[in-house]
Amino acid sequence: MVARQALSTRDFLHEVQQATLDAIDPSLGSPTAKRVFSSLQIHFGEPRLHYEVWPVRKTGRIEIGLHIEGPQEWSRQVAAQIAGLADDLRAALGSDYELEDWTASWCRLHTTLPLTPLTDDLASQVADATVALIQAAEPLLHDLDLPPLGPAVEQSPSERRHWRRKRRG
Repeated sequence: MVARQALSTRDFLHEVQQATLDAIDPSLGSPTAKRVFSSLQIHFGEPRLHYEVWPVRKTGRIEIGLHIEGPQEWSRQVAAQIAGLADDLRAALGSDYELEDWTASWCRLHTTLPLTPLTDDLASQVADATVALIQAAEPLLHDLDLPPLGPAVEQSPSERRHWRRKRRG
């Protein structure tokens, strides 16, 4: 048996990105993808509403989710509309996904997988799960009545420090 060589996080996310973008139904639109630190984000026009793949070594899990990262009121309104689609999402994705308030202003619909060594096989598995989430959620998101969203609001230095401290702790 040939041992699988572990990939760096960067190479792993690159493989997940390529496999995901190659498999997404083109009728959903033109996705934009970027790697941010140790995560991959994919969106279809609104970066504050994006799909994310995040290997979290601290928890030993890989998060696959739809992140809602706007101002608090906007995020809560979008999450409430997504909650109204729970039956459709469960039918498409299964019951392993959870919609939750993640920070004081952000929400996410997510699931996790065990963080095993980062290999080509795991990249393929994570890409398949990411594609399944996008194919199930994106058509529903197109029908949402998104509240108006102004330009991103810059946080004060104390708010940024609090958020970073909370994420690390």
